[in-house]
Amino acid sequence: MRNTLYKKVGSGFVLRLEQGDDILKTLREFANAQRLYACFFEGIGSLYKAILGHYDFKDTKTYKYETFDEDLEILTLSGNVSTMNRQALPHAHVTLGRRDFSVIGGHLEEESLANMVEVNVTKLPGRLLKDKDKDVGLNLLQLPRKF
Repeated sequence: MRNTLYKKVGSGFVLRLEQGDDILKTLREFANAQRLYACFFEGIGSLYKAILGHYDFKDTKTYKYETFDEDLEILTLSGNVSTMNRQALPHAHVTLGRRDFSVIGGHLEEESLANMVEVNVTKLPGRLLKDKDKDVGLNLLQLPRKF
């Protein structure tokens, strides 16, 4: 992890990612360094490369990915950090605005690179654990209760 700028605010953090920072990699490394086991995050800023995915629940149970190499304004960045195999696992979705004011969005994948991104990380008590769900085909939160 490069020297990511951050400030502790209450029980959470505010981070500023710089030109070239990989959004998910930076969040994972930061969460591991700070021992964050359960978080939600939101952010704003801009990317110059976004790799977006869409999961096919019906047929293939796999992600289809597309890469966008252009300046994109982050309209919404939201996600969580849980743990899997004792490592932080960030999961993010993003909505992005294009220069022509059209909008794209989806599951944000690693190697999505910042122009500049500000992220608010809200720490939760305890841990959120994920494990592979064989029926759905995704890593899902393992929650103990139903209502």
